[in-house]
Amino acid sequence: TPASWLASLDEESHLRRYGQTLRYLQNCYERVLKVLSPSINERRQQLLHKLFDRLNSLLDGLSHQVTELLGEPQEHLDSVPKFYYSELRNRMECMLPEAPNTLTEKGVLNFLGAEATACLRAAERFRLLARERGQMEVPSEAWTRMGQDARKATLDTVATMVAVFGEERSEACLRACIQQEQAVCSELLDGSKGKMRFGGAASLSDLGDEEDDDDEGDGDTCSVVTKPIFVVSDCTGESAEQTVRCSLGQFGHCFDRSCPADITTFRFTTALMVEKIAQQAQDRGAFVLFTLVDPIANLKMTEACNEFSVEYHDLWSPLLEKLEGYLDTTRQGVPGRKQLADEEYMQLIECIEYTRTLDDGVLPRRWKEADIMIIGPSRSGKTPLAFFMAQRGFKVANYPLVPDEEIPKELFDFPQGRVFALDIDAKKLSNIRSNRMQTLRMGTKTAYATLGKIRDEVEWCKNLYRRNSWTVINTTDTGIEETSARILQAIDEQGGLQSHGGPHVRIMDNPSAI
Repeated sequence: TPASWLASLDEESHLRRYGQTLRYLQNCYERVLKVLSPSINERRQQLLHKLFDRLNSLLDGLSHQVTELLGEPQEHLDSVPKFYYSELRNRMECMLPEAPNTLTEKGVLNFLGAEATACLRAAERFRLLARERGQMEVPSEAWTRMGQDARKATLDTVATMVAVFGEERSEACLRACIQQEQAVCSELLDGSKGKMRFGGAASLSDLGDEEDDDDEGDGDTCSVVTKPIFVVSDCTGESAEQTVRCSLGQFGHCFDRSCPADITTFRFTTALMVEKIAQQAQDRGAFVLFTLVDPIANLKMTEACNEFSVEYHDLWSPLLEKLEGYLDTTRQGVPGRKQLADEEYMQLIECIEYTRTLDDGVLPRRWKEADIMIIGPSRSGKTPLAFFMAQRGFKVANYPLVPDEEIPKELFDFPQGRVFALDIDAKKLSNIRSNRMQTLRMGTKTAYATLGKIRDEVEWCKNLYRRNSWTVINTTDTGIEETSARILQAIDEQGGLQSHGGPHVRIMDNPSAI
C-alpha cells in the first residue's frame, strides 16, 4: 500500500533511490536517440530529439536538487537499473536495443507511453512524500517541486506523443501502458517480501487534476508470499547458495533490500536423490539451481526437472565446458575437494584464532603480528568484518574508539596504510545500539544509545581520522562483503601486503572462505 511503501525507507533513502533512477533514465534517453529507426521521418525525429533534450535538461535539474539535498557530488550517485521500468518496457515491447539494431516507430510510441505512465506514478509518490513526510531530512517543498517536475514531464511526453503519432494511437498506447503498469505492480507483490509501491493504477484523469488523488490506497491489501528456490549441490552448497543470494541482491531496489525468495539448500546430493528433489520442487513451484559436477547426477537432475516441468538452471556446466576448451583438458567430474588439515588449512585456523584472541582491542603488544587493523566506534561493525576477513586468510586486530580515552601507542606504530577506520551515520549507529540494549534488556536512554551523544562521538572519530593517514570506509549502507572488498582494493593499490604475518591463505575451494 502507499503507507507501507512510504514507511519502508527513511527520506534520505527515498531521495538517494530517486537520484539513482534519474541517472538511469538519463542513460536510457541517450540510448533512445542513438537507436531511432531511419524509417521515422525527419519532422518526427526532430520532435523526438527536442523532447528528449527537454527531459534530459529536466533530469539534470532534478539530479542537482537531489545531490544538493544529500550534500554529495553527482558522481556519487550510481545509475541503478529499475525492475519497474525494465518490466514495463518489456511488457510494452519497447526494450532499448543494442546497436546496430534500431527502435521501431511502434517501439518509440510504446517507450513514450511507458515513460509518461512512470512519470505520472512518480508524481503520485512525491505528493505523498510531501504530505506525509518532508519534515526534517528533506523539506516538503522539495518533494512538491519534484512532483511538479514529474507531472511536467508527463504532460510534455504525452503532448509529443500526440504531435508525432496522433491522438487516437497515443490514447490507445497510454491505456495499454496503464493496464500493463498495474500488472507490473502486481508482479512486484507476487512472490516478494518487499513493499508494493502503490496499490492502484495511474489514472488518466490525474493529468488534469493535480489535487484529486487517492494516495492512501484504502482497501488495497494483499498477502505476500515468497517464491521458493532450491539450491542443489553434490558438495557443501555454500558457494552456490552465496551466488543465489548475490544474484537476488540485484533486485534489492524492488524489494526494499529484503530477500524475495525462500532458499532451500540440498547438500551432498547424489544421482539417487535428484528425482525426489525435483518432485518436491514441482509440489512447491520452486525454481531449481544446481551445481552438480558429477556428470551422472547432473544429467539425472536435468532429466528430472524436465519430467516434472520444473524451471531450472545448471550453474556449473556452461562454465566447466568453457574451461575445458580454454585449458585444453577434461574435467574430473568429482565433487569439491575435501578440506584437508594441511599447512594452508592450519594457517587459516591460525588467522581465525588470532582474530578471536585480539578482538575488541585486547593485547596491543601483539598488534604488530596483524595484517590488518580495523578501528571505529562501538557497534560500527568491526568484529564481524574482522572475522569475515580472517576466514579469508588474514590476521585482523580491531580496536574500539572511545572519545577522550587514550589510544594505545601501538596503533600509531602499526603500518598506517593498513589501518582502516570505519565511519557510520549517527542515526544508524543509534538504532544499532538501541537494539543492542533492548536485546540485553537494558534501558535505551543511556548516553551509549542517545543520538546527541552518538553524533558527538562520530564527529570526534572523524576529527581523529582527519589527523591521521588511515583509510576511512563508511559502513552505513554497505555489507561486510563490500567493506572487505574495499579494504582489499585499498591494500592492492598500496602494492599489496608484504610478507607480514606469513603467507596468506586463499582457499577458494574451502566453502567457509567463499
